[in-house]
Amino acid sequence: MNRNTSPPVAPDLSLIGTEEFAERIAVLVKSTVDSGRFRPPLLPHVAVKLNTIASRLDVDIADVEETVIKDPSIAARLVSVANSALYARGTPVTSLRASIVRLGIPQVRDVAFQVVTMTKLFRVPGYTERIASIFNTAHSAGLIAKQVCLMRGGETDSAYLAGLLHDIGEVAVLGIVADAYQKIGRPPPLEDLRVAILRHHAQVGGYVCDKWRLSDVIIDAVNNHHDASKSRRKEKMAHVVALTDMLLAHAGIGTDWVPMTKASESVFEQLGIRGDKVDFLLRFAESLVQPVQEPPPDPPGAPG
Repeated sequence: MNRNTSPPVAPDLSLIGTEEFAERIAVLVKSTVDSGRFRPPLLPHVAVKLNTIASRLDVDIADVEETVIKDPSIAARLVSVANSALYARGTPVTSLRASIVRLGIPQVRDVAFQVVTMTKLFRVPGYTERIASIFNTAHSAGLIAKQVCLMRGGETDSAYLAGLLHDIGEVAVLGIVADAYQKIGRPPPLEDLRVAILRHHAQVGGYVCDKWRLSDVIIDAVNNHHDASKSRRKEKMAHVVALTDMLLAHAGIGTDWVPMTKASESVFEQLGIRGDKVDFLLRFAESLVQPVQEPPPDPPGAPG
């Protein structure tokens, strides 16, 4: 990575609306990251420790409880999720420890990351509405990525986080631009940042995940989700997230509705997902558009 000492120059706002301005913004983003000047916000201690705990084979529930209890917002969310329709076992749980046992450690970590990314990180003045849209979509992306892994019979421990964070790079790009214009004027309109976002958000997202010391599986998936053919990992998580993006577009979640194409059919094939499993994933994504009026459909082959 190239490093230079002079800070990148923010393009003159008089150029807003031109192709030159869009290109200069893309250069600004890349040079900021390449120079080492971009520093992602630090993860809260609770998220860092839970990520470490989730990677261990010997897990002490008491250690998890002691970690989570230090963040009341995460603790409250865990109890809520443990009592949701997806995890409820007929008997409600009221204690934090019972909620942790019911959910399992990977899910506890995922809930923690959902809370901290949506409420504690990345305050970007000027782009509040877009940031909210990204994070509202992120949870659905995590759920879809996990379902895709279930359909292909692969490991699911990293799937939710890979989906949740797959567009974190766009948030970071917006933060870089907002910081560049903090002292010289209002940040440019979102439509003038499309080139920079399209060109660099996946790589910037991978950079953020690397700085957060997330697993190589997640870093690779975030970094390559717009061109999964670049990934050489056997888990195919980049392909899972690429398909997740297509399913979000199919359902019109966080973006305009985009019908499935031969390209998306190819990703299904690459992941070994065929027939009823394809139909299930399409319906599952569609079920996330509005508050669910009835339980999502059972996966193919699920017991009746």
